[in-house]
Amino acid sequence: MPTIIIIAVISITAALIFYTLAVWQNWRAKRLEIRHLILFWFGLATDLLGTAMMGASVEEITFDLHTISGYTALVLMLTVTFLGTYAVIQHKDGIRDNFHKFSVPIWFVWALSWVTGVVLGVQKF
Repeated sequence: MPTIIIIAVISITAALIFYTLAVWQNWRAKRLEIRHLILFWFGLATDLLGTAMMGASVEEITFDLHTISGYTALVLMLTVTFLGTYAVIQHKDGIRDNFHKFSVPIWFVWALSWVTGVVLGVQKF
């Protein structure tokens, strides 16, 4: 397996761990805290790194279920991370208290994309 793919897989798996910790700790707390937001940012950073490396490893991007769900999930996580940052910085208690209600469904979209990537990746290698 090419080194770029190994690094990408490690990065995407790290994103899964960071996002999972962020979403489910926030769900348990029922209020977005800075510690959750830090995990979202680490998840986003590793997600962007892994996605960029996956993209760099192919000559042409094929828009299949995984690619479409992956880019959709990335944009959703980007949006939720920026919204969370805004809510914390601007002291938007309504958003912070309800953040888990929309971050959990977004996490499921992201996790589905991760699973489709694993299934397709195993088939290639």
